[in-house]
Amino acid sequence: MSKINIYYRSDSKTKSEGYIWVKFYIGSDKLNFSTHVKCEEKNWDQEKKRVRSGDKTAKDKNLIIANVESRINDVFVKYRLKNRKLTKDGFLKSYNRQDDFDTFFEFCEAYQREISSYLEAPTIANHNKALNKLKDYQPNLTFDDIDHDFLEKYFKSHLLKTEENMHSTAYKDMATIKKYVRAAMRKGFIEQNPFAEFKIKRVEGRFSYLTKDEISRLLKLYYSGRLEPDYQKTLQLFLFMCFGSQHVTDALNTKIEDIHSGYLHYMRVKTRNKKPELVEVSASDMLYNIVADIVGYRKTGLIFVDMPQEQTMNKYLKRICKRDDVKINKNISTKTGRHTFATFYLSETKDLNALKKQMGHSDIRETLKYAHVMESDEKENIKCFNTFLSVKSEISKGNLSPSTGSEVSALPQSPTEQ
Repeated sequence: MSKINIYYRSDSKTKSEGYIWVKFYIGSDKLNFSTHVKCEEKNWDQEKKRVRSGDKTAKDKNLIIANVESRINDVFVKYRLKNRKLTKDGFLKSYNRQDDFDTFFEFCEAYQREISSYLEAPTIANHNKALNKLKDYQPNLTFDDIDHDFLEKYFKSHLLKTEENMHSTAYKDMATIKKYVRAAMRKGFIEQNPFAEFKIKRVEGRFSYLTKDEISRLLKLYYSGRLEPDYQKTLQLFLFMCFGSQHVTDALNTKIEDIHSGYLHYMRVKTRNKKPELVEVSASDMLYNIVADIVGYRKTGLIFVDMPQEQTMNKYLKRICKRDDVKINKNISTKTGRHTFATFYLSETKDLNALKKQMGHSDIRETLKYAHVMESDEKENIKCFNTFLSVKSEISKGNLSPSTGSEVSALPQSPTEQ
């Protein structure tokens, strides 16, 4: 390790006083900076590298000098233990960062307070869910612990194997951790990017949606009035999302006056502070009908009031689907309503761009996860060419003659002809 030289440098203005400086080398690079300790030249002991007791504040000044020396040594030791090459830039980042946080999680809490003004409560809740998983795995995680090997082990061994998370969930958790790691890098707490070689893939999770027949069964139950009040409210909200495309948080924040002129107008709760953008959903007669049934004679205010918690509503939906007069054997939750809208809309229109607008997606890749509907119609759609078989049939019957006058060769039979 390089020898640290602590020395006195006189102030060009006062001459009799000066500052205590440190000098050392990292490879061929010289580092030279002040400790900001000031004393008279007569009170500096160059042999001991300390301020003499003749200075009334010598004790405090020597503590500062000792602390600077200790911080320099700490940086050298940390890099040596990690078997990493120390550079001048690397040293300055490590030395100048504040050591206010004993763990990565303390930093995350502080950073979250900084950004809380433009993050919505659901987003913060999702961040904390991912960070709490990480905290359970390694409660005393430090900045220096976070490297590529740690991320790989946490992702593969813990999230996928121990927690048995789906790849989509695990990658979302890693994307959240990456946000806080990058913030720590910007503030100088982490020098090298541990995510440089860890690629976060965009994996769409499985989702459930309802068919036209299943929606009809729920509508019949809804209009029958046989459900208890909280179950009826839950079904109202679910059907509203089936016909209005919203997330549950957006639906619960929608006001009566947001529906007018044939459109449902709203701002995504998730992004309204960070990236506000008005979403306009074409309002069907069915949506108007549901809303009118809910609000009655009310003209303003929230459409949905005094609703159960989302977790409770998910339980209610599962129970509703198990009823003998419904019998929907799917993993239903409030999210299913939005997926149902997207799937049914695309199956009827085949228009991905229109669906993107209706869903309020900023990226067409979000919309493409519903493209399976178009693929399922592929076999039926290709039958449009079968209409030309009538030409062959008419020729075979002698009603038409080939232009060449030659015989018509036999074609291989298609599945529809066999």
